[in-house]
Amino acid sequence: MKTAASNKKVRELIQLVRESKLIPRPEFQRRLVWSREDKDHFLDSILRGYPFPEIYFADGDVNLETGEGTQLLVDGLQRVSTLIQYFDADPDLRLLTIPPYRQLDETQKRNYLQYDVAVRDLGALTREEVVEVFKRLNATKYSLLEIEINNALYAGALKRYCETVATDSFFEKHAIFRATDYKRMGDLRYALTIVGTMLQGYFNRDDAFESLLSRYNDDFLKQSEINNRLQGVFSFIEECGFVQKSRAWKKSDLFTLIIEIDQLLNIDHVGVDPYDVLNRLEEFYGIVESTGLDGGPLHSAYYKAALQASNDRINRIRRGIIINGILNDESEITIANRMKENQL
Repeated sequence: MKTAASNKKVRELIQLVRESKLIPRPEFQRRLVWSREDKDHFLDSILRGYPFPEIYFADGDVNLETGEGTQLLVDGLQRVSTLIQYFDADPDLRLLTIPPYRQLDETQKRNYLQYDVAVRDLGALTREEVVEVFKRLNATKYSLLEIEINNALYAGALKRYCETVATDSFFEKHAIFRATDYKRMGDLRYALTIVGTMLQGYFNRDDAFESLLSRYNDDFLKQSEINNRLQGVFSFIEECGFVQKSRAWKKSDLFTLIIEIDQLLNIDHVGVDPYDVLNRLEEFYGIVESTGLDGGPLHSAYYKAALQASNDRINRIRRGIIINGILNDESEITIANRMKENQL
């Protein structure tokens, strides 16, 4: 495979994109999202003359009659897009520390446009080969889990907040995460699932991660509110006094407990005694543990929802309705009827 190295001036890249000779977003490339801080730091590096990693081209379509052709941007989408945004004074590019391009002096403008960008030309590849090259260039974005993909793509406000949630002493004290969770970003995934559910309700698996991280990439104005709610929930659960062997400390059960206590205390504003919650839940958990799938309709439904496909939206809702009913001291018949109303 050809991998010839060369340089392109920033002005050349801008012109190639404007003339549609360089396709910056071929369909195989994921939508990469930088925060304002990322873009600001990148442009500051350019203005100071510091280098950045090379970008990759591959041959695109060629008109056999005119000889004109295009090139595909295999890797480097965000870098090239940011360079163009800065030059064009794109209103979506909200700068933090560097001056707009139009405010630069002549020498600074010339240096910016003449800046050498390292380019590696992969030559003529099939679409399948281009996709494979992109995957290999971005192996950490493709080989692992959805949360690891999003971790590589987003570095903004919501992600940073969820990182602090994941390291909260509440989780460490009760040994919620295992070594494999830390290795595969399971702790961040768990924290993001909690915060995301507090923001928009139960969702399926990791489906909402990208939209949430994108929406709150630059700013997360609800951080203070969510953090106050979450710390209040943590304090309430601690006050309940669940023993360390309680089912309450299993990840799927704890997730449901956190969300439903938040609903009870912070959304519905229902006053409830931690001692009563402890007794109701431990009785319920005890029956679930001892009977499993052989228990009554409510207990077996909860057991199955916490065991099989526990991250599916329908099972998250199923567990939520059951735990919410127990927290509110509802009868099994009332809880069962609510599940039927929700076609569960």
